[in-house]
Amino acid sequence: MQLNDVLKLDIKVLVAFVTIMEEGSVSRAADRLGVTQPALSKSLQKLRDLFKDALFTRQAYGLSPTAKATELNNQIQPILSSLSELMAPSVLDLKNLQRRFRIRVDEGDLESFIDPLLASVHKEAPDLRLSISGWGEESQFEDLMSGNADLGIMRINQTPGNIRSKLIGYMEACIVLSEAHPLFHQDDISLEALLAHKTVTHHLRNHQDSSFQNTANKLKKLGYDIEPALETDSLMVTMQAIKRGMALVASRSIGDLFSTMMCEKENFCTVKVLPIPKEVIEVDEYKGRHPIHIFWHERSNNDLAHRWLRENIIRFMRESPWMHTPE
Repeated sequence: MQLNDVLKLDIKVLVAFVTIMEEGSVSRAADRLGVTQPALSKSLQKLRDLFKDALFTRQAYGLSPTAKATELNNQIQPILSSLSELMAPSVLDLKNLQRRFRIRVDEGDLESFIDPLLASVHKEAPDLRLSISGWGEESQFEDLMSGNADLGIMRINQTPGNIRSKLIGYMEACIVLSEAHPLFHQDDISLEALLAHKTVTHHLRNHQDSSFQNTANKLKKLGYDIEPALETDSLMVTMQAIKRGMALVASRSIGDLFSTMMCEKENFCTVKVLPIPKEVIEVDEYKGRHPIHIFWHERSNNDLAHRWLRENIIRFMRESPWMHTPE
């Protein structure tokens, strides 16, 4: 590249390119930078002409970077980070941090970190605000891409190029029975015995999970129909179903949570937590221990407050009694 070409790489063009990389969309990048879409497209075209590469191709989740774009991004990011350090404080002031973070997480995973996280936030960052909700029907990446969520926690297989992720650990599945269930007094139950009675599932989204469907299909080929009698995302409905003799299949954290809540609640019967049947473990690709990931948008990767929050969540989850940490 000649010196005249270098002069074409003004800071606005570099920022435009990195923002498109992070957002995976010219329109979202334009909204974030406060410029028009045609203006941003013009900056992108300058880079395409300069490097003689398309840089991005359109995919299901938006724009996908070419190999050249990924190479450029790796080179440009340190440059912009160095420039950002000139303007940003080098130390995170948690005592005066006034931010709101939005987290998407299922209750079973939330149970493994919410208590120590709230204690940490109350002590270290008293002005920090949290908005925590479960997953909706949309793709798990849509809220992160649109800026409607800052962090996501669940099991994922693949992520788009502008979404970063980290494996937290593995969560065991279990069965929760009340004394109203015919199998309550057994310490080990078979899948056939379990399916002879009604079951309930908490979190409808689990039935859209590809791993769950793979396990369900394998069991169906073996003659087991694992369709539940009741599906709900309500804790109270689930507790009432267990009380009336249905078996709940859930994560171990949810199992222990229900056990504690139902034993302490007046007029509720005793419950017990059992391991899932060996027939399920034998066909499950994770052998009953399912991976849990935390993931976030590329735009938040170097944000000091965001990093502090996600590192605390990872630490708290790995310290919880339900999480098996990766080796």
